Amino acid sequence: MEYAGLAVVFLLALLIALGQAFLNDLIGYRKPDPMEDYPYECGVPLYDESVRGRFKQGYYLLGLLLILFDIEAAYLFPWAVVFEEIGLYGLVEALLFVGILALGFLYAWRKGALDWEL
Repeated sequence: MEYAGLAVVFLLALLIALGQAFLNDLIGYRKPDPMEDYPYECGVPLYDESVRGRFKQGYYLLGLLLILFDIEAAYLFPWAVVFEEIGLYGLVEALLFVGILALGFLYAWRKGALDWEL
């Protein structure tokens, strides 16, 4: 009997959700969109499948760089939390990690990944 209240809440939530879905089907807007089943890529609808735009390689490289530095932040945050406990060894390891990422950033910069010429 301890979980009876919880079961009632879940049952009530399920009934409300199903009731709203039924009401939507019953009184909802029914005019179909002519493009509803059309392929959709990258947030841009394709109106002519024979014509496809080309994306500059720099966009993909920039996305990879953003992911790289997001991962860097994800790894450095736990390090910063326990900085006092890991001491000099942790500092050297973190500097080595940031140094390797800095070399990767400089390499991408030298290759022109950050140049946005149109």
